[in-house]
Amino acid sequence: MLTSLASLPTKTILVFGGTTEGKQVAAWLTDTEYTFWYSTKTQVEVNLPPNGRYRWGAFTTATLVEFCQLYRVGCLVHASHPFAEALHATVAEASQQLGLPVLRLEREYPPRQKHPLIRHVSDYEEVITRLRAAGLAPVLALSGVQTIERLRGYWQHHPMYFRVLPRASSVALADQAGLPADWLLPAWPGTDVAEEMALIQRLGVQAVVTKESGESGFLSVKLAAALAAGVPIFVVQRPTMPAHFRPVAGEGELLAYLHTHLHGLTAGS
Repeated sequence: MLTSLASLPTKTILVFGGTTEGKQVAAWLTDTEYTFWYSTKTQVEVNLPPNGRYRWGAFTTATLVEFCQLYRVGCLVHASHPFAEALHATVAEASQQLGLPVLRLEREYPPRQKHPLIRHVSDYEEVITRLRAAGLAPVLALSGVQTIERLRGYWQHHPMYFRVLPRASSVALADQAGLPADWLLPAWPGTDVAEEMALIQRLGVQAVVTKESGESGFLSVKLAAALAAGVPIFVVQRPTMPAHFRPVAGEGELLAYLHTHLHGLTAGS
């Protein structure tokens, strides 16, 4: 029988980051009374304040429960990528077992546009089906290295370029998947419409694939570039968050909730 951690005396917070939003949370927690852990799936360079600690590696539900019990975590702040579906499920299950609140710092999303060239789809299987039906090739995927495997059903038979972050880990994943080296584009996301449009035109692609990653993922730039280049863009819609995740809009709301929830609790007492 697991003991609920919600009532334990603690001011420790576990932040799931690896994103712009995660870095924002770490900055907001600087110089506060709280000790926090900053967690990412893969190892990255992080600069944390004295009250911050870093760990990396994927959690299972069991290991997350164990971690929270060990470090007497009083609140989870979920600021990781909106498409980290496995993490969403793990955080949901562990938090319910432990009775811990989950604050979800969501990124900003542009309104979904209605345009003949913008195709909103439910998943990557639908992307493959619609690309095949339309006979579109080559294609540029701006959906991240994790989608190389999910789009295998297309690129095994048709040319498809993938832009991935210029990290050794990303290149290694692409190589492990067997993606032809000529189709891999290690580069940071474009922040300028003209730059992105130039890439589309240089590669001569007939379609773009991306995901609803919000403004932090430069979704508006990708949409505008595809429309300017006159090619269709397939946008995989973001997954729905578990119902018990509590959305917070910014620093003030986050700190106010933490103060209310953890007020009067003394770490280690």
